[in-house]
Amino acid sequence: MIRRRTLLTTALAATAAIGLAACTDEGSNGASDGGGSDGGGDVLAGVTVSDDLGAEPVVEFTAPLEITAADAEIITPGDGAMIAEGDTVIWRSHFVDASTGETLSSWWQGAPAGGMQVTPDGAGEVAFSFLTTVPVGSRFVMAGWQQGNDGQAYSLLQVADVDRVVSPLRAEGEPADPSGSFPTVTLAENGAPALDAPPEGEPPAQTTREELIVGTGDTTRASDYLTMHYTGWKWSDGSQFDSSWDRGAPFAFIQGQGMVIQGWDENLLDLPVGSQVMLVIPAAEAYRDQGELAGETLVFVIDILDAAHTNA
Repeated sequence: MIRRRTLLTTALAATAAIGLAACTDEGSNGASDGGGSDGGGDVLAGVTVSDDLGAEPVVEFTAPLEITAADAEIITPGDGAMIAEGDTVIWRSHFVDASTGETLSSWWQGAPAGGMQVTPDGAGEVAFSFLTTVPVGSRFVMAGWQQGNDGQAYSLLQVADVDRVVSPLRAEGEPADPSGSFPTVTLAENGAPALDAPPEGEPPAQTTREELIVGTGDTTRASDYLTMHYTGWKWSDGSQFDSSWDRGAPFAFIQGQGMVIQGWDENLLDLPVGSQVMLVIPAAEAYRDQGELAGETLVFVIDILDAAHTNA
């Protein structure tokens, strides 16, 4: 409900590794999405990638590189724990156009960080099998495809340095002192929020932020790759319309690039990781007159789980 459609060049910076193979070689979405060779040949045999984790990857090959099957390999093994099913990982990525050798996007050149939740459904079985052999701290390379909004399948190489696994997956910190103007939030055992009653009275005319829990982590900044859990309700009747908790997967986006509604893009800055906030967002800063939530003031409770900064 939150994400907006984005162009390929924007999405590249935050895409998961399997985004490089989000379509088959016929160009449609399919199960052969990335990670490890799927039997179509050793695509990476002619590709060399520098192994210095302290520097931007140098990727060398003779262009055009024909990618006939998704392929992946670890370049520099890390010394952290092995990525496990269900982990939400954060990495720094460097994307290269396989047809030209051109760098399309790179964290080392100012592009945002990225990541994903590692599950068979989200990554595809082949990518999942590869990623669960990768230790945290590793550099890996993956060859595959990404389908742009224009419907075209782009052949790409992604080099990613796996920085960390997001943990904990709920807000942790000191209780804040909300105003009392909005419904009280109660938490389930796993941290999922609920409102104790529907909102009452006239909603605010501008987005209002209230801190519920003050975290102790790093502070969110513009262009961060933010990872969070959230639940949203309509002000009009208190009904829940969306929740990452219900899906069992944190949500992530790049702050300030128009990937989400205005009320989110402008009001999740300068928050310590680990914080929980309530945003009350009028329709003018949410979905305006579009879609199922047209004209609705929305109430969100958001747990800030991670903020991956740009290389600035």
